Amino acid sequence: MKQHVSTNENVEGANSTEIRKTGNGAAMLARYEQKKQARLVAQKRRQKYYRIIRRIGFAIIAIWIIGELILNGYSLLKNTAGREIAIMRLEQALKRKDVAALQTYIRIPGEAFPVNETTLQPLFLYLEKHPQAYETLERDFEKQQKMKHVYIKGLTSKPPIFTIKVYENRYVFEPTLYFLKIRLDEADSQVMINGKKVRGEATKDPFVKKVGPYLPGTYTITSVKDGEKRKERTKQVTLFGGARVYEVDLTKE
Repeated sequence: MKQHVSTNENVEGANSTEIRKTGNGAAMLARYEQKKQARLVAQKRRQKYYRIIRRIGFAIIAIWIIGELILNGYSLLKNTAGREIAIMRLEQALKRKDVAALQTYIRIPGEAFPVNETTLQPLFLYLEKHPQAYETLERDFEKQQKMKHVYIKGLTSKPPIFTIKVYENRYVFEPTLYFLKIRLDEADSQVMINGKKVRGEATKDPFVKKVGPYLPGTYTITSVKDGEKRKERTKQVTLFGGARVYEVDLTKE
């Protein structure tokens, strides 16, 4: 016996199938939208997180740079202040003729040259007669600071009067040591510097003797020839700036 299905039942079945398909599609679309929204939210969170990290990084870098600038500025200020104080103390010691203090401020590296009352006396004499010489020293120190002046012995013809340097974490002053080349009337004439007889060093010219070293200052040079008639020639020279080797001609008045 054949079964007969009504047209209404067929239509209802088809509609049910369509409804199920439509429902499944809507659910899939909803799930896709949810996942999409979740991805967008996660992406925004990551972007926000990265922005916060970048801001923190920039803030740390800015703080580090500011800190370095502050430290460098403080170090520069400290060095400048220390330098100026050292110069002031040197000038005060020179004005007071404080030999003990000057022995701590003045440093002569690699030279067997004493810093004492005798060797400093020509400098005291010059500064006492020429107070403006302190301004010359200050200009010299200022020039060293601005130009980062470096004196290389044997290469620089006109060194600073005093070169300011840092030695064992403190400022010291290295004076230029001067030499004199003295031309004499007679090869066997005796030479006296500030009343003290000096032997001098022979040169290629038998009438020229080289003496030194000497600290900056004023020096009286005398040549003496012993014989039937005592001959004496005297000149006063100032060693305060200029070339390290100073030529003196005692054959001329």
